Amino acid sequence: MVKEKEVHLSEKEVQARDFILNGPVFKVILRIGLPIAFFQSLNHLFRALDMFMAASIDETAVSMVTYLAQMNMIIGGLGLGLATGATLKISQMYGSGNYEAVRKQISTLLAFAVLASIGMIIIIIPLAAPILRFANMPEELITSARVYFSIEFLGVMLMFLNGIYIALERVQGNAKKILYMNLVAMVIRIGFTAFSIYILCEGVVFIAISIVLSQLFIFAYAIYNLKEKSEVFTFSLKDVTLKREILAPMLTISIPIMIERSAFHVGKVIVNAMIASIDLLVAGGLSISNLICGLGVAPQMGIQDASIPILAQNMGAKKHKRTLEAFKAVFVINMVQAVLLFLPLFIFARQMTGLFAQNNPEFHEIIYMIHIFDVWSVLVLGAYSSVMALLLGLGYTKLTLFLNFCRVFLFRIPVLWFLQNFTNMGVQAAGFVMMFSNVATVITSLIIAVICVRKFCQKHEIFFWNRSLEKKLKSDII
Repeated sequence: MVKEKEVHLSEKEVQARDFILNGPVFKVILRIGLPIAFFQSLNHLFRALDMFMAASIDETAVSMVTYLAQMNMIIGGLGLGLATGATLKISQMYGSGNYEAVRKQISTLLAFAVLASIGMIIIIIPLAAPILRFANMPEELITSARVYFSIEFLGVMLMFLNGIYIALERVQGNAKKILYMNLVAMVIRIGFTAFSIYILCEGVVFIAISIVLSQLFIFAYAIYNLKEKSEVFTFSLKDVTLKREILAPMLTISIPIMIERSAFHVGKVIVNAMIASIDLLVAGGLSISNLICGLGVAPQMGIQDASIPILAQNMGAKKHKRTLEAFKAVFVINMVQAVLLFLPLFIFARQMTGLFAQNNPEFHEIIYMIHIFDVWSVLVLGAYSSVMALLLGLGYTKLTLFLNFCRVFLFRIPVLWFLQNFTNMGVQAAGFVMMFSNVATVITSLIIAVICVRKFCQKHEIFFWNRSLEKKLKSDII
């Protein structure tokens, strides 16, 4: 039997891994997290520009674009869940120093993702019209919406594959590479959209084409980078395997996240459908408000995404106390962000909502009445993002599934149904239910976090909450 060649890290990879495992915790989170937080903010800003340009067509166009985006993300959520879960195991293995297993995991994950995306394209696109009818899309919009939905779905599948590559770059701490790559992609997307709408005077279908083009750029960049000299973070057909010890752990930890991400978007589609059944403009107003609030939540999500592999690597390296210290740093950073970002979104609420109304006072008032409630979510979701980073970093994916299930199917949909049927809140119900569900979810997540941290400390004999006891035990040992 031929012995496999030993896998080695490059000098740059050694330094990056050592920094994640041994560098000052706040510095690690900020150096890796801030570029990704900045990217997430720009991504939401460019999405807002997308909606602004769609609004220049008409109010129905912007409502349709935001409505269909959530529908496509039901399937996209499965892919992003796989990327998050699988790279959790890769991060843990990388932290433990088993580089040969990491290489096999990466090649197997990428091969599985390509086959899965091709399969979903073959199944979903021919069923576009029935899916739209099932989601309560008005019949007069089905024809144009079907074309948009199908093209955007191709972009979502590319986004799924690109998400795995981006997650692998996060494992290595290559935050600046992620930022620069996505900046170019966003310029392609916005540039093509602006040219299509303002120069060619085309409709919303070209917004979907711009998404595909931007994701094709990232896909090509990913293929190029995965063929580099790295012995670990690369793709090789000979490393693709169906061995249980390689594939099973990645799928096992991913499945709850896949269900969670997809179910979250299912819930949003249900909410949109409940509102659209009364007025499509209100559904569009809710989506626009969510988009504006996303400018405040996006940086928190960026810190969350960056910190998950950091926590997982430290777990893999059995640095349990440092893992909790990283969570504490994430929590502090996210809460500072939450306060700083909430203030302008609240103070300038009327001006920001007016940007999407296109001189339609009725539509502007709808957006504003929703947003004035929805914006309070920005203030509390920093805590939620931090708890999600902790739970995912520790591999508690079933708990993240439980939290998002509660968020949508306990705290949001039943409450919206009650408000619509038993109160006279009207348009404001759409914003109030977002605020209520997010606040209730944050409270639930903090309770779960306290329980998990206490159990984690007991299991690994960490006196995280009692410094004096820890010092006493150390002095007794000495």
